[in-house]
Amino acid sequence: MAQIKIKGKNGKPVRYASLDGQNLKLQFEYYARDDNEGDYEVIQTVSPTEFAAIASRYGLDPASDILTIMQQLSDAGHGEDFVDALNSKEIKCEIFTWLS
Repeated sequence: MAQIKIKGKNGKPVRYASLDGQNLKLQFEYYARDDNEGDYEVIQTVSPTEFAAIASRYGLDPASDILTIMQQLSDAGHGEDFVDALNSKEIKCEIFTWLS
């Protein structure tokens, strides 16, 4: 399964994108910094009906494959803005979180 690293401005991944059936699946895990914190995982799922809107939002070709769009979005430095749009539901998605 192909997985795209969506990078932030500092070059570090802010999400990992892959296809889950026809849906775009975005995942990330934050690891505890000390014993008083827990690990935190987020999984956001975006349906194909949102793909053209994502491409248009970032000036990319909506006819492109969604993983190509994700790579181009990451390469252009839009990773953090993309995550903000997911979190605020500007880009519609289902969110699953897990804390250990």
